[in-house]
Amino acid sequence: MPWSSSTPTDEQGRKTLPAQAVSPGTEDRENGTAAGGAHREWRAPDKSIGHVYVRWGRENCGENAETIYSGVVGSGYYHHHGGGSDHQCLPMEGVEWNNTVAGYQHRSYMYGTEYEVESDGYFSTDNMGSITIPEDYDVPCSVCHVLRSAHVMIPARLSCPTDWIKEYSGYLMSEKHDHNGNKNFICVDGAPNIRAETSTSNSAAHLYLVEASCGSLPCGPYISGYELTCVVCTM
Repeated sequence: MPWSSSTPTDEQGRKTLPAQAVSPGTEDRENGTAAGGAHREWRAPDKSIGHVYVRWGRENCGENAETIYSGVVGSGYYHHHGGGSDHQCLPMEGVEWNNTVAGYQHRSYMYGTEYEVESDGYFSTDNMGSITIPEDYDVPCSVCHVLRSAHVMIPARLSCPTDWIKEYSGYLMSEKHDHNGNKNFICVDGAPNIRAETSTSNSAAHLYLVEASCGSLPCGPYISGYELTCVVCTM
């Protein structure tokens, strides 16, 4: 804090005023006062830096986004207890290795991921060629860059809040409820691509539609057995 020139003390002729007490987490961002009274420079989000998200189920990003790379969805095997529980977008080009050992060392594994949707009517077929049911086809993905500062995935919505921009919408998907391998929930594009000539069921991770179960969820807005939608928004 600055010295006060109007209130002298006996020893120094002037005194300092005590710093204004500010609890951590309640800093005055507008005036640049951090916890304990320290100065802090406040800056608005720089939208020129941009933000990155994954478009699950699509080989490329939308018209207003840059495709950093296209890939396939990978995860742990559906019946394993260990390994990873998230999904990864693995690039199809420029794969690099380092200090490899030939053969399985029986550590952790990365498997491909297949759609497990046995009937039509859920997904748009606009991007699936002649295929109407994506059952057992491998799931593509793309990593997208937008010149905006934040993104959010909202389950059970198909539209974005005011002032947010819709990147895509679709269905919430994950591994089957009674499989050993738990997986996180991801938002899969409602007009997905499929990887051609991959319809054979292989040892893999799976993506199933997610159904609401009211009772534990509020039964007002949520209806048991209804498939949950989702939307990805940026700002």
